[in-house]
This record gives sequence, structure tokens and C-alpha cells, in this order.
Amino acid sequence: METKNRVEINIGNQHYTILSDEPAEKIEALAGQINDRLNEMMQDPRLSLTQALVLVSLDLANNVQKQAELTEKYKSEIADYLNDAANAMSERDKYKRELDKLKGKQA
Repeated sequence: METKNRVEINIGNQHYTILSDEPAEKIEALAGQINDRLNEMMQDPRLSLTQALVLVSLDLANNVQKQAELTEKYKSEIADYLNDAANAMSERDKYKRELDKLKGKQA
């Protein structure tokens, strides 16, 4: 059984205790990034803490979705490149066989 790391973080002047499989430093860094974005949002006095947290969450979710779409695009491109490479190798092998046949006829 894997032990979970107990990590103490603060976001928006609220204290949280997180149990995670991730290293404490990683959780603390993520919390710091969220808190920094939250502090930027809170510069607008019209926003409540809840509204600012929702906006930060939407922005982060949007970034995750963009990264997932980019990952899928790259996977597709890599699959295309691998297919092209396989086709090129097949064509190379075909020409190599033809060359071997021609060399055999000359002997």
C-alpha cells in the first residue's frame, strides 16, 4: 500500500490539508500557482473570493483542455509520420529487391 503525502497549503488565505501520492513540493508549487492567479484576480474589488476562484478554475480547465487537444494533435501527427516511415521502408525494401535481382542477372 502506497503512503500518501500529507501537505499543508494555503490558497486565498484558507488553510487546506491535502493527502496526495504526489511529492509535497509539487503540491505546494501547484497551490502557489493557484494562489498567485487568485491574487491577480482579487485585484478587482468587484470580485468575491468565490467568483475569483471560479474564474481561476475556468482558466485552468481551459488550459487543460487546450493541452489535451494539442496532445491529440501531436499523437495524430506522430502516427502519420510513423505511417510515412513504414511506407518509405517498404518502398526501400522493394527497390532493394529489384536491385538484387538486377545484380543477379548481370552475374
